[in-house]
Amino acid sequence: MANKVTALRHNKIVHVIIDENMYAKEFKSNADATGFYKRAETIAHNPTEVNVASLMTDLDLGLHLTMEDLLIRKSGSFYLKGYESAPIPEELLSRMKTELDSGRSISPLVNFFKLLLLNPDTHVRKDLFKFMNHYDFPITDNGYFIGYRACKQTNSTYSAVTNFVPKEYLMLKAEGANPADYTAVKDPDGGNLKAVLTDVLTDDNGKFIAPDNVLGNLQDMFEEQNNGLVEAPEFTDFFSGTTHVRLGGTVSMDRSQCDNNPKNACSRGLHIGTPDYVKRFGGDDAAYIACLVNPMNVVAVPGDYRYMKMRVCEYYAYGMLDMANNLEIRTPYFEIDYKTWEERELEKMLKDLTHIVEGEDVNIGIRQIISERLQIVA
Repeated sequence: MANKVTALRHNKIVHVIIDENMYAKEFKSNADATGFYKRAETIAHNPTEVNVASLMTDLDLGLHLTMEDLLIRKSGSFYLKGYESAPIPEELLSRMKTELDSGRSISPLVNFFKLLLLNPDTHVRKDLFKFMNHYDFPITDNGYFIGYRACKQTNSTYSAVTNFVPKEYLMLKAEGANPADYTAVKDPDGGNLKAVLTDVLTDDNGKFIAPDNVLGNLQDMFEEQNNGLVEAPEFTDFFSGTTHVRLGGTVSMDRSQCDNNPKNACSRGLHIGTPDYVKRFGGDDAAYIACLVNPMNVVAVPGDYRYMKMRVCEYYAYGMLDMANNLEIRTPYFEIDYKTWEERELEKMLKDLTHIVEGEDVNIGIRQIISERLQIVA
């Protein structure tokens, strides 16, 4: 299997060189192209046999993987090659085979399982996909899954960062530029937004030449998520009314404060449910939110499926649902936006790795996955 990967992106086209073979893939949007480029870059930093094989199937439609390409068998259980700290649950194994036999990409499931291996709760690693499969939770390319929440709109609003900021931020990152060197500005004639190098907007004393049209430093605007151009509604939960839910941002609580006992159907934690579950709340006054959830942040999966929900310690509110029109999701945000939030969390995990896992073999496997997601040479 090839072991050298190079990725290049030009607008909506991504070129990937695997050893001496070049592949090109065109996407419908710059955001999709950026997401695939970042994935290829991640694999370039950790080109395991499974990673490269998975990437090649997405680039070469005539190439089909087999289960033997992905798995290794030990003591009657199957493991993902190169990620052998825990066996693959039977239900996930079955779905992988179905996707492969159908010629569909296996990457979402592979990425999902890697993130699942980062979850410190053994029962979640064992039962999460079984629960998700029962209710058909969608899985994204980066390995997140989509769950749902019913919220109520508050009287509060906040200055939301428009989709221009995260998209421009990610484009610059993908191109190897530093967003901190750029300033978001508004064209005084047409009103269009653009990001320009800060030093071309300042005089010799570092003062902005056209302050009326300067919106702010792109890095700061992305991180603060409160320096945008439109007033957006803020939502909260029905039960406590204490959470602040903003589209394009995360909602989280300390994992230690969540109840990880799957026998407790209703307990401490952030609840993520199925569409049928969230429809029970709020009636016509409810706002239905689509959430991206990282498998490593799931705390408890109920053994009784009637409750149709799980507890997590973090979710990313990325879109609104229209329950009347077949759950159409309307959103300016993308899963690649959440990837940046994930990277901050993984960096913290690396610093305190010994406190979240036990056993040297597991520790090494966790470090490898984190390094891969962060594009660090393991």
